[in-house]
Amino acid sequence: MWRHNILTQLPERSTGDEAESQEDPRPFELNTNASSSFVEVGKDRLTAKYSGAGQHGTDVGAIQTSLPVPRQSFIYYFEMTVQDRGDKGRITLGFTVKDSKLSCQPGSEPNTYGYNGDDGRKYSHVGNNLRQNSGTEYGPTYSTGDTVGAGLNLETQEIFFTKNGKLLGIAFRNVPPLRFYPTIGMHSRSESVTINLGASTFAFDIQSQIDKGRTQQQQEVQSVSISPGATHQIVQDYLKYYGYGDTLHAFDQAAGLTDPVASTSGRPEKEEDQLAVRQKVRQAIMAGRVTDAQELLHQCNPDMLESVTHPNLDVLIFFHCLHYIELIREKKINDAVRFAQETLSPLRGIMSHRSTDYDAMLHDTVALIAYEEPEDSPMQQLLDDAQREVVADVVNAALLASASGKPKWEVKPQAHLEQILRQLVAVHGEKLDCNGGQGEIFSLQKQLALPQSRNDGIESMAM
Repeated sequence: MWRHNILTQLPERSTGDEAESQEDPRPFELNTNASSSFVEVGKDRLTAKYSGAGQHGTDVGAIQTSLPVPRQSFIYYFEMTVQDRGDKGRITLGFTVKDSKLSCQPGSEPNTYGYNGDDGRKYSHVGNNLRQNSGTEYGPTYSTGDTVGAGLNLETQEIFFTKNGKLLGIAFRNVPPLRFYPTIGMHSRSESVTINLGASTFAFDIQSQIDKGRTQQQQEVQSVSISPGATHQIVQDYLKYYGYGDTLHAFDQAAGLTDPVASTSGRPEKEEDQLAVRQKVRQAIMAGRVTDAQELLHQCNPDMLESVTHPNLDVLIFFHCLHYIELIREKKINDAVRFAQETLSPLRGIMSHRSTDYDAMLHDTVALIAYEEPEDSPMQQLLDDAQREVVADVVNAALLASASGKPKWEVKPQAHLEQILRQLVAVHGEKLDCNGGQGEIFSLQKQLALPQSRNDGIESMAM
C-alpha cells in the first residue's frame, strides 16, 4: 500500500500492528537452568518444591521464570498458589533481575522486590537502600491454599501484590526500568508452590485493573482544558486543508456562524475559489474520474501534469499510477498496456535520488495487469478507496503549495490536527525510550479507532 511517508521522508517509529508483531514473548515456565540447588522443579515446569533444610541464611531456594517480563506490557501479572507452607512458610513472591543471586529471597538483592508469606511484609533492595532485615509492613500473611499474585505496572513503574483475588495496594513506586523476572523464593523444609503465568484463569481480575489504569489515563487527558474556539479552529483548518468545502461550511453553520461572511471565517474570495476547486478535484479522484480530475488540474494549474521536468514529481507519479489502476478496474486492458508503455515506463528512476519507494510503487502498480482477477490478487489493496485518498491528498497538498506562492519547503506539509497527532506519537515514543523501552506501545489507530489507511498517514511519521 502506498504510504504518505514517501513524501515526507520522516523516520518511522513502530506503533501499530508491525510493532505488536514484535512484542517480547511472555514467560511460560520456570527456568530449570536458573534456580537454586535447593529447588526441585516438576515436570510441568510450573511447580517447585524446596529441598533444603532451611537452617542457614544462604540456603534459600529461589527460581526465576525462563523469560523476563515483556517490555510492551501495560501491566504484567502472575500468581502463585501455596501447595504446602512447609515448616515455617518462608515463601516470597516477587521480581528479580537476571543476575540476582538465587540463594537469596526476592527483595534482599539489588534491584529486587518481594512479598513474604510468613510475616506479610514487603522487602526491597534498591541501590544502597536495604530493608532486608525487617522489611516494611504491607499485607496479610499467606499459607497453604492461598493464591498470591504480583503485578508490575510498566506505565507507572509500580509493583503491587494480591491475595486470593483481592488487591493489597501498591507496594513499591519508582521501580527502575530494568528487565525483571517473576521469581519465587522458599526457605523452610517441605515448602511447595505452583505458579500460574497466564495459562489458567487468575484469581485476581487483572483485566479490570488494566482497564482501570487506562481509564485513569484517559480521564487525566480529558481533564486538560481546551477552549471551544481552539477546537473549532483545529477542525476548521483540517477541513480547509483537505478541501472539504461543503463540510467546512456545514461545520461553521452548526457552530452558529450563519452569516455568509462570518461562515467563511474571513477567508478571502480567492481562497474560497481555490477551496472549491480543491474540493472538486478531490471528489473526482475519490469517484475514480481521473480524466475529470486531470481536466480540472489543467484549468487551475496547467503545468502540474504536463512534463516530468516539473519540480513537483509527486503528483505526476501518484496521479498516473491511479490513472493506470482505474483502467485496470474498468477492464480496459489494452488501454492500460498502452498507458504503462507510454506514460509509466518513462517515470522509472526519475525519483530514485529521493527514495526507491517510488520505483517500487510503479512496479507494484504495473503488476496488477498480471492478474486475471486483480481484486483477489496480492495487490488488491491498490484497488481500495484508500489509494484514491492517498492520491487526493498528494494533489491537494500540491495545489495548496502552488496557490501559496511560496517555495515547496516553506509550505506546511499537513493540517494542524495532523501536526498535533504527529507530536502525540512522537511524545509517546520519547516516553517509551525514557522508560527503557518498557511500557505499552502507543497505537494511534487504537486510540482514535482509525481505519488502517488513514492511520498509515500519521503513525508512520513520528518526528
